[in-house]
Amino acid sequence: MINSNLKTSLLSLTAIALLSGCGTAINLTKYSPTTMEKAPNMPSTKKMMSDELPKVIIMDIDNNGINVAKQAKIGSAIASKINTLLAESKGAKVVKRVTKTSYNKMLSKEVAAAQLSKELGTDVGQADNIITGQLSTASYDHSFREGYYYTIKTKRGNVKKYQPPMMSYKSCVVGNLKIFTLPSLDEAASFEYDECSRKSTEVRSSTDVVKRNDGLVRSAALEGADTVSYALKNFFSKKGYIYEAKLKGDDKIIKTTLGAKHGAKDGKNVEIYAVEDTTNTLTGVTSKETTLIGTGTISNQVTPGSSWIIVDEVQAGKKINAGDFIKIKYEEGFFSKAGKWLK
Repeated sequence: MINSNLKTSLLSLTAIALLSGCGTAINLTKYSPTTMEKAPNMPSTKKMMSDELPKVIIMDIDNNGINVAKQAKIGSAIASKINTLLAESKGAKVVKRVTKTSYNKMLSKEVAAAQLSKELGTDVGQADNIITGQLSTASYDHSFREGYYYTIKTKRGNVKKYQPPMMSYKSCVVGNLKIFTLPSLDEAASFEYDECSRKSTEVRSSTDVVKRNDGLVRSAALEGADTVSYALKNFFSKKGYIYEAKLKGDDKIIKTTLGAKHGAKDGKNVEIYAVEDTTNTLTGVTSKETTLIGTGTISNQVTPGSSWIIVDEVQAGKKINAGDFIKIKYEEGFFSKAGKWLK
């Protein structure tokens, strides 16, 4: 049962979650155009208007010789989940799924293709990233609890009740997910997960035990994939370049190239970035650095190829220029968190 305090918290947070989508409706006719300076590091028109997505190869996660993982085919299950997550976010194009047996042959071909693409300066169908990973542990355990009698008070007096014996099962999966860049095979990102799934059933005695439950093990593995899904989506979140701005008093909205076909949706939170020149005071070498300069929310004004963003905050000393860009910020939703609390 959920205690009263938790019920109150859940109701309050539910109300907040339902109301948080409000305030994104805007009327463009109420806003006046304003001029924007061009960003110092202005991207090319081709780059800003490109619909190209990074091409990704997903390799089955290495079960690391763990028998429980091999039986439940965890590596394949996590890879399938990643495939689905990337399709939902529209941030990357999965070009193929690869098993361990064909990995080395595939890798040599993709590295060669990526190197050729770099030399020619054109797309030859090469992949840009490889996603893989490895399990550290995968377990499946059970525990038995004897039946017992207990008493409850009623208006008619005390009533004796019986709680039957219970068998509880628990599966935990620990591992990582890694993203590599082609052709260099540099590690671009690494995400860790450590999740468990549980199940309890009434039994007659301690001998009534299910010694293997692949479904419960896979459930724990998929919980792990969900844990890293937001970091994964953020890594591949497509850039939307800023090219127009309007004002209504102190309220500012900006138009970007991120449209519905790229995952833009009313109410989604975004981060605003600028590419700035940074000089190393020790070496005197100047390099380009991507800097977070503000945050915003996608309004209800979304087309397949564009979206208007409500600017929520701009960092002190920073300003938004044409050529700066936004990326959707994926975060775990309230109901996902609530589901974990109630498990």
